[in-house]
Amino acid sequence: MKGIGGLAALSMSNATIADVQAAVNDQLPSDPHTADTYRSIVDAILPRTPELEAELGPEHVPGGLDAELEKFLIWDFNHFQEIRSEMVTEKLDLLANEAAMPRSMFELTLTTGGLGSDLDALLDLADLTLGDLLDLGLDGDALENRLTFGAVERYETSFVDLDTSAEGVAEFEIRVDIDDETYHQVLQNYPYAPAFTLVFDVVAAEFLVRGNNEQPPEPNQKFPAGGTFTRLAPRDRLRCLWTIVDGSIIDDLDELLSPLVPDLGILKFVVMAVNGLHGFGYYTEWSGYGSTKTETPNERKMQKPAGAVQSRKQSDYPGPALGYAADWRHAVDGGFADPDADELNLPDDLSGDDVLSGIGGEN
Repeated sequence: MKGIGGLAALSMSNATIADVQAAVNDQLPSDPHTADTYRSIVDAILPRTPELEAELGPEHVPGGLDAELEKFLIWDFNHFQEIRSEMVTEKLDLLANEAAMPRSMFELTLTTGGLGSDLDALLDLADLTLGDLLDLGLDGDALENRLTFGAVERYETSFVDLDTSAEGVAEFEIRVDIDDETYHQVLQNYPYAPAFTLVFDVVAAEFLVRGNNEQPPEPNQKFPAGGTFTRLAPRDRLRCLWTIVDGSIIDDLDELLSPLVPDLGILKFVVMAVNGLHGFGYYTEWSGYGSTKTETPNERKMQKPAGAVQSRKQSDYPGPALGYAADWRHAVDGGFADPDADELNLPDDLSGDDVLSGIGGEN
């Protein structure tokens, strides 16, 4: 990530003072709608578990939000795909260069205010009408009643000084207007993180129209800037995401969603990644990087004592230490057993990282 732009002051309706202050001080600049949507996913997958304290200890209570996993998700999705300037074309006719990608694929403006409903704004962006939705098998009136992009009033992504005649990584600019405040970022990668949250709201609206929810949706004060997706009950949020993988919901919404992300085909992988990234973020040392956790990996510095990282406290892992290089074998009951030393097939010239003094202790 390069050149993150200024983070404007925040004014969100229905948000508590604590919510507002947390967003303003957020070390990963993102608009509140994006942050709250990922916070709602993190809270559904890894909630706090105070009931485990008596049985397993206080280190098993913190949930994903305590480890700020939403920042992990946002960082990863905003580093998902690098776009090079020479691969972008201003021309509409791509036959001359099938590998080229049209500029329009990566640029969009969604204005939710002034056009009626949020569905009206999306239809305008997709150049569709309510009648077109009927032809697509969608109930436009029902979808309109369910869809909201929450606090988002205007969403815009565009290139920064794109020069398709030059080689190099393209930069993207994203602006999100909320309550007359603008959240602005410049990224070297396509800003997928905020784009996905808009998709999740649309999918959630269709999820409700189909009656796939098990609990009624309702405004969620924990995620005040979120849209339809955050209004789902926690388990319904997970069911909703799964309909992207297992169900026809994305296929049916294809034309409506197409303007929001360059390639709808990646959404199924995104859902799988959402689940996997929680494990990578929560059960590694990531939370120990403190204020550097959203820097690029080479800039991250451990800011907590090695054994004080929450995930390590859960496993009694003290951090890098003699005897722990091979301890992963014992991570779970019934895991791999260490081979006998005389059965190891090792070269005679061990050096550097090959030295085995860390296995099993000093020898």
